[in-house]
Amino acid sequence: MLLGACAAGWAQVAALPAVVVWDFDNQTAMSALPTERIDYLRRALSENLTATLLQVQGLPVVERQRLKDLLAEQQLAAGALAEEDTRLRLGKIVGAQRMVFGGFFVLGDEVQVHVRVVDTASSRVIFSDEATTLLPAVMQQVAAMNSRLAHALGGSAATGTRSHPPELWQSYDRALALADAGDLDAAITALQALLARDKDFTPAERQLVALLGKMARR
Repeated sequence: MLLGACAAGWAQVAALPAVVVWDFDNQTAMSALPTERIDYLRRALSENLTATLLQVQGLPVVERQRLKDLLAEQQLAAGALAEEDTRLRLGKIVGAQRMVFGGFFVLGDEVQVHVRVVDTASSRVIFSDEATTLLPAVMQQVAAMNSRLAHALGGSAATGTRSHPPELWQSYDRALALADAGDLDAAITALQALLARDKDFTPAERQLVALLGKMARR
């Protein structure tokens, strides 16, 4: 199995424990803001954090497309991921020793984001953090929290990513939603259009490469 081979390879060459970053949970009970101004953060916050962790030398990070493929392989619906035990089990299958869970809730025009890192073997929380900021600036303001998390996972120095406006992250989220729904052609077209707007939007570039690879294997 490809995933098993990847896990075995990590065990041989990785200096740091492999990590899975799940989509964040939208824990907003009620908001006057339109859904599209809030819900895109589920995937955007996760992808923003992943981009930071990928800069840590020797840290294997499981990409979201690999997790989606695993869901299909295990014949699990996306709704099954609401259970933390299920996510821990899937993380172990891909050889991850660390798992990042995140969530956020919006109150007025402010958003609080929180993260925790769980050891998959013991289910023990080994790091937690949070940040509160104005909603329009959330992707920039969580950078410090992401760097602290990267350091907790073995990063030797502060790590950051270039900030992008909310509109780009919302476009990216729509492309990911298409990919998650199985419409890979439309997702690829959307990612290409996004990169035409900003060629330095690295999360879109990573996902485009992953989806083109998946299409080539069909």
